[in-house]
Amino acid sequence: MNRRSFLKKILVAAGAGLVLKPNLNDLKINTAFGAIKVPKIPWGYVELDPDEAFKRGYLGYLVGECCGGAFWAIMSLLKEKVGYPYTLLPLPTYEEMLEARKKGIHLEMPMKYGNGGIVGYGTICGALNGAASAIYWAVGSSHKYHDPAKQIIRRLFRWYEETAFPTPLSNEYAQKGLFPVKGKTDKVLPSVKTNSVLCHVTVSKWCYETGYASGSKERAERCARITADTARQAVILLNAYFKGELEKYPFKLSKLTAQCRSCHYKGKNYSRGEFARGFIQCETCHVNLK
Repeated sequence: MNRRSFLKKILVAAGAGLVLKPNLNDLKINTAFGAIKVPKIPWGYVELDPDEAFKRGYLGYLVGECCGGAFWAIMSLLKEKVGYPYTLLPLPTYEEMLEARKKGIHLEMPMKYGNGGIVGYGTICGALNGAASAIYWAVGSSHKYHDPAKQIIRRLFRWYEETAFPTPLSNEYAQKGLFPVKGKTDKVLPSVKTNSVLCHVTVSKWCYETGYASGSKERAERCARITADTARQAVILLNAYFKGELEKYPFKLSKLTAQCRSCHYKGKNYSRGEFARGFIQCETCHVNLK
């Protein structure tokens, strides 16, 4: 393939009907075929089907784990619906993912490092990490005071803190065989609200409440269903943003976190308590506050 035909294929792959169009301030990347222009973030968005993201999130976990799976679920849909520049991403196709699951193997893919709270370190849930990255690629942070990625991601994280996982929907899909592939088990798993976005906390609390070991197939299946749930909710929020309906999903802190932030927040006066930052639910770790 020469440089001309290579660039032609990229242009042919370009999608139409973007709700948010790619940033026209291109970056130049040198390749064996010459310099290629790659749009800066954001890369654009069209309305996606939350249920399709839901199904792909489940498949994504089983082939690429939580972080890679959530990222792939959203970005593979954008690659198919939008086209260029998402065609530049080294994402496995849907057919390749199905084949990999059939063979029982994992595939390399972007964001796979985030499994288990980032290479098993137990920090941020990989499903949230992958979904947040996909959101940022699609919408970016276009303005200091009107940051779409921030608005959407914060709502996604708060939803995650407040939700008991697996949800009834993902339990139903697994039990009835409605996901595109068979998972670790089709039994209905207990739903537990853990009030945290951290892998270590959510897994540990779920295992404590249910009696399942962290290395069990049930725990792995729980995380597959959570990846599906999270990819679905991310798309619901993205769609709502572009319809001007994001306020249907208000960002509300827990009552205690709101109280704590009345004194403790990111600021410049240490003596007044301005030595903390963030919106994470305070009582999850500071148990003496309960």
